[in-house]
Amino acid sequence: MRSTFILAATAAAVLAMPASAAVVVMTTPGSSAAFTPPAGTLINFNSPVTAPFALTTTGTAGIVSGDSNNNYAEPAFSDKTPYLAVQANGTATLQSALSFESVSFFLGSIDTFNTVSLLNAAGNVIQSFTGSDFIVPANGNQDLPSTNRRVTLVATAGEQRISGVRFSSGVNALEVDNVVFAVPEPTTWALMLLGFGMVGAATRYRRRKIAVAFA
Repeated sequence: MRSTFILAATAAAVLAMPASAAVVVMTTPGSSAAFTPPAGTLINFNSPVTAPFALTTTGTAGIVSGDSNNNYAEPAFSDKTPYLAVQANGTATLQSALSFESVSFFLGSIDTFNTVSLLNAAGNVIQSFTGSDFIVPANGNQDLPSTNRRVTLVATAGEQRISGVRFSSGVNALEVDNVVFAVPEPTTWALMLLGFGMVGAATRYRRRKIAVAFA
């Protein structure tokens, strides 16, 4: 059941990435099922973050509950438990000495000024993404499934493994919950790559049709 879901989500929502990209991006529109964390090492902010992970924050970033007008909003479809909010010019970093092949998290009210950076074991940035890399338009809507969704970032074979993730925002706010670090099972990898290939093939097919139509 889980593998079937992953294939469907991959085929429908793998975002186009350059051929040399180190990370494959998959997103799933918001729902109670999407908010539910997949298998892996879970950080849900319902209790203090413990080893092997450490949470460090700067500026106005911290663990909150509910809504605060003009400051932060609880992610849609959430379970109403505490979550991490990063307000203007703040950062929140989850870092581990261990390495993983993927990280998944639920982002609320995704905006263009939200930034997510993947980190290696030394804390250096592997790759960064803005809200527009996850959904267009990234307009910060607090209720729609399109702007409240699960994002999964998977390091491609031969690239740096993921040891941490940094959340930041230029304006109020970035909201995130149910962060999961994992090493995908072989069958999951195969299905993900199959879905990625399907999306690429469909894109090339559409381009050929357009080329013919305008010849």
